[in-house]
Amino acid sequence: MRLTRILVVAVTVAATVAIAPQAALAIPPGTGWSGSWKYTGGTSVQVKLDVPGAKLVANGWDALGTRAFALNITDTVADGKCAYVKWTAAATTEHWACGNGTTEQVTGLPTSTNAITAVLCRDSTAHNNKTNCNVIDVPSSYTDEFIRTEGNGVQWHYYDASEHYDGGEDWGAWITIGDVDFDYFGWDDTPEGQRWIRSFLSVFAPTCASGTLLNATPASSLSYCSQNLIDALPVTHVTGTAWGRGCTWAINSRVPNPPKHCITVRVPEPS
Repeated sequence: MRLTRILVVAVTVAATVAIAPQAALAIPPGTGWSGSWKYTGGTSVQVKLDVPGAKLVANGWDALGTRAFALNITDTVADGKCAYVKWTAAATTEHWACGNGTTEQVTGLPTSTNAITAVLCRDSTAHNNKTNCNVIDVPSSYTDEFIRTEGNGVQWHYYDASEHYDGGEDWGAWITIGDVDFDYFGWDDTPEGQRWIRSFLSVFAPTCASGTLLNATPASSLSYCSQNLIDALPVTHVTGTAWGRGCTWAINSRVPNPPKHCITVRVPEPS
């Protein structure tokens, strides 16, 4: 049922944003940029980052909030540059893969209960000219065990010419947390220097939920307690990185101020 409802959202977006001010078949400058993390089971999590010419896949296990990862870093373009990764958990480490098709496997990283930030860039062979940097954040599951729910995570990517809806949006981002989806779709440089964003909050079971664009002008946020609802947030703009947050908390809880479980995603502008 979840997949069916997500497809309904996609159709709704297509109908709603048809007036967006960009050509539907234009290939956006961010083509090839993406990021995601997802719990594929209660103890397994995967992180992915892509930029044109470089790829990171990090597979990890989660033992009650203490996580460890093995990294696969791939250089995918023969342009004299390398794939570079900065991995920050309990400590910060740096890693490179150089040579078209070369994959470096990194194991033995220290376990951590901290939130994780991964940065993927293109770099010179001298490791002194980092460009096209993409970043993703994975919140700590040690401080909130609900994060470890199978299916929880985020994903975002820039569309290529074959993926556009009728509105011609440049990218889409999706947060899944429990029975809540927060989805948003962006058009870059609309107007010049800003990103035009259309957002949707979907609730698939009795729960409370909120979706918020953290740096929006005007402010864009929606919150309600219900089930089986899909609603649109106000259309808004952001400048630079787009930050979105989806949250869920118990409905009709006997506990005053029940704890919120939140996931944040950032969508950088390609450079």
